[in-house]
Amino acid sequence: MLARALGQMKYGSSVASVGLAGGVGLPTTVIPFIIRGVNLLGIDSVMQPYEKRVEAWNRLATDLPMDKLHAMMSTATLAELPQLGRDILKDRCAQEWWLT
Repeated sequence: MLARALGQMKYGSSVASVGLAGGVGLPTTVIPFIIRGVNLLGIDSVMQPYEKRVEAWNRLATDLPMDKLHAMMSTATLAELPQLGRDILKDRCAQEWWLT
């Protein structure tokens, strides 16, 4: 999923990545980085000092476009979660909000 997002970003865009739900591999080339100037930003959510975490949450509260947040939300039953998880890991998400 990360490789796909990197390959479809606009010139000069940045992608922030956290977690390893899809694994540690990154099957991509250097093209997004060299030709389009895409930046990959890793987020260390474990060792960040408390003050920086509070600052990040405050920025999210004020800077996050709520319309985009609502567009990527959906409701599922507990019974649907296993299939949704498999779909996410196989990159079969219907919503491609990360590309807009």
